[in-house]
Amino acid sequence: MTKKRGGVILLILIAVLIVGAFAFVAYRTPKTAEEATEVTEKDELMSKSITVNYPSTPREVMKLYNRYMLCLYGVEGSELKDEEVRTLGRKMREMYDEELLEANPEESHLLSLAQEIAAFRSNEKVMIQANICDSNEVDYIDVDGASGALCEASYFIKKGSKEFTRTYQQFLLRKDDSGNWKILGFVKVDGGEI
Repeated sequence: MTKKRGGVILLILIAVLIVGAFAFVAYRTPKTAEEATEVTEKDELMSKSITVNYPSTPREVMKLYNRYMLCLYGVEGSELKDEEVRTLGRKMREMYDEELLEANPEESHLLSLAQEIAAFRSNEKVMIQANICDSNEVDYIDVDGASGALCEASYFIKKGSKEFTRTYQQFLLRKDDSGNWKILGFVKVDGGEI
């Protein structure tokens, strides 16, 4: 009986050692370059297919729009290449109403965007945070016979190492023929409740 017990214990110990060795190798194996690559916010936004999963509410449109704003004007934006700025700008334009697109032709708009970002950086500014009003604070209105919505956003900006400001903008969105909320325009406003 003692020999059997000793044999069983020996088999259990060998099994534990094999499982332990396997676990050690599995968790210590270096990851491939593909596995080690972390998807950044910039990469996600650049590859995002906005039209496939278009945001369903004015607030969701503004939340996505503000992600693009933070990418362009935030800390990560200082490392963007010109073509990345253009790609992100084109993605933002997918959320614009036809009327806003007509008033801002793509090439002049993208050039203006690049210049604005360069001026923002030369003034040592960085967007730290972007907020959008709560759902119950969205004002639904009529815009030329179509459904419209007013949403307020705030942008917290750091200038240099010690100066902080908050800017408020009110966005006007309008439902298009497909039922998607598109940005028709925006205006800077005095501080709000965001």
